Amino acid sequence: MKQLQALLQWLFLRAEGLFNSAFGDRINPFYHLGAITFFLFWVVGGTGLYVYIFFETGLREAYSSVVSLSQDQWYAGGIMRSIHRYASDAMVLTMMLHMLRYFAFNLYHGFRWFSWVTGVMLIWMVYASGINGYMLPWDQLAQYVTLATFEWLDWLPTFGGTLMRNFVYSAHVGDRFFTLLSFMHLGIPLVLLMVMWIHVQRVPKARTTPPRPIVIGILLSMLVLSLVAPVQSQGGASDLSTAVTSVELDWFYLALFPLLTEWPLGRVWALVVGGSVLLCLLPWWPPKFRRGDKQKHLLVVHGEAGTSTEFSVREGETILDAGLREGLALPYECRNGGCGLCLCSVEHGSVEHRPYQRSALPDALKAQGKALMCCAVPKGDVVIEV
Repeated sequence: MKQLQALLQWLFLRAEGLFNSAFGDRINPFYHLGAITFFLFWVVGGTGLYVYIFFETGLREAYSSVVSLSQDQWYAGGIMRSIHRYASDAMVLTMMLHMLRYFAFNLYHGFRWFSWVTGVMLIWMVYASGINGYMLPWDQLAQYVTLATFEWLDWLPTFGGTLMRNFVYSAHVGDRFFTLLSFMHLGIPLVLLMVMWIHVQRVPKARTTPPRPIVIGILLSMLVLSLVAPVQSQGGASDLSTAVTSVELDWFYLALFPLLTEWPLGRVWALVVGGSVLLCLLPWWPPKFRRGDKQKHLLVVHGEAGTSTEFSVREGETILDAGLREGLALPYECRNGGCGLCLCSVEHGSVEHRPYQRSALPDALKAQGKALMCCAVPKGDVVIEV
């Protein structure tokens, strides 16, 4: 696993270095993946509410209302529907990159377990909301997604065929079906937002809004993409009397679905549940057997005008995170070793640096006792000057 992390670290550092050269460290999207995900959530929510205003929750009306929105109101409703789709895909991408970066830089052990585990929960909640959204237009893709999902869920003893029997068979499908789907598509994001808020509670001064240039860039990109490749319904209205033979899948959300037809359903459940459990247990692997209290170090920060503050640092915690947790007004920007704004002088003790951009801390400065607070982890009691 260390070899994999080393490879991913190298890839991330190279990519981040290229973005720093092109755009500067302040608006490097790799340094704001979590905040971008939050912003995309609001974009998805806002566009979704607009689309929902014109969506009719009925067996015959669902498909026609979505088609009408995309064609008759292409300049507004069509664009909103497309942005809703593309922002949802982008949200999956930024979440995955965010989690992969934390894995690469080993930022999930110790006190960070809480953010990691809630992050795993968030991923599956986003998938649940997105898959549910694909059921609503009631086109051929919606029929395929609905049947495959309900068959998969019905494999569980809890349902035992209830979903297919009560909601999907053509004799039973009615407006109640779309009421259920709409309730889920509104309810899951509300729970998702609550878990997102919980997710950042262990992160001192967590940013939930990216810099304005990134916001503008995202919105313009989504707008252009929506005009160039507008989202359309697939294959006409759903017809449960015929099987769906060909649809184009959104691989950000529906990559698992081909397995539902190729594998036994129990094996797919084993893959999903087993993979999720392994991800949740990752912060405690490899296991460490140690007696006594967790090790803490004393950190003394000398600031301007002769001020001095001392406090304890948790094991594996950076100087910057510890200082922000204590309410200190420390200088910082990227929090990922890219900008160099959090440079400090180590007057006593030693620190261990996590991977960082050499442009932010050249070897000559490091030899003089300089350190990046966002990457420096105390190896014992440390005294620094800011």
